[in-house]
Amino acid sequence: MKAKIFRFSNPHPVIKEFWEIRADDHDKMLTHFVPPMGCPEIVFYIGARSQIKNTVVADGFIKGQYNTLQSIKFHPGYHLFGIVLQPYGLKQLFNIPANKLLNAVIDVKEHPLTASLAERLNGVAAISPAIVQQVSTILQAYPLQPVSHSTLTFLELIRNTSENKIGSILKNTGIELRTLQRKFKAEVGLTPKEFIRIVRMKRLEADISSGKNLLQIVADFDFADQSHLIKEFKDLRSFTPGELINKKLLLSDQFPVPDYFNL
Repeated sequence: MKAKIFRFSNPHPVIKEFWEIRADDHDKMLTHFVPPMGCPEIVFYIGARSQIKNTVVADGFIKGQYNTLQSIKFHPGYHLFGIVLQPYGLKQLFNIPANKLLNAVIDVKEHPLTASLAERLNGVAAISPAIVQQVSTILQAYPLQPVSHSTLTFLELIRNTSENKIGSILKNTGIELRTLQRKFKAEVGLTPKEFIRIVRMKRLEADISSGKNLLQIVADFDFADQSHLIKEFKDLRSFTPGELINKKLLLSDQFPVPDYFNL
């Protein structure tokens, strides 16, 4: 299996990053457990159609936010190209109420933008930086829907703090909690509390992957004790930290170290 990640040198208004995953026909790991990532995605099948067993879409899908672990069953030799959108990407690009696509996907053929991209990718054998730049230009030129000040401000604050209490995060911003809850749910698809938990778990899993001691993680993330950490982790990952490590279900175990490309 090979993986690529394409990242922007400067922030992009629509896209966080692109990725490509290409499995070999002899790869035996065909079921992957993917945790909530905090961003919607557009995923295209490259080459063959209908590459995922437990979804009916033929050419790819627009994927909403997930607040639960996904078990994805692939056909051998799968080859995917993904566009990771900003957390509010469904609202921004498609004007879809993001909470309507929670834990769900729709076929790329259901929207003219993604249908045209699927046609453009038809016949492509591999994803190059040039192809990624072309897709990026198309998406950036597409008319974007506005995103509320409260959602944008909250996301910026989350990026720069380890605080996990919404009241403390909003302090001195002038943003009312109810306003944030209403707009964030519609534009991102998750509640602010759910989003904070996902971001926190991603940071926590990165520490586990690096081999950091669980007791140190308990202290670093302000858990009451190790039992509290394990319960919180299992709620979003469906496994305890120990099970993920022993069964090699961390993302770093399931997928190869990617090749990185700057755009």
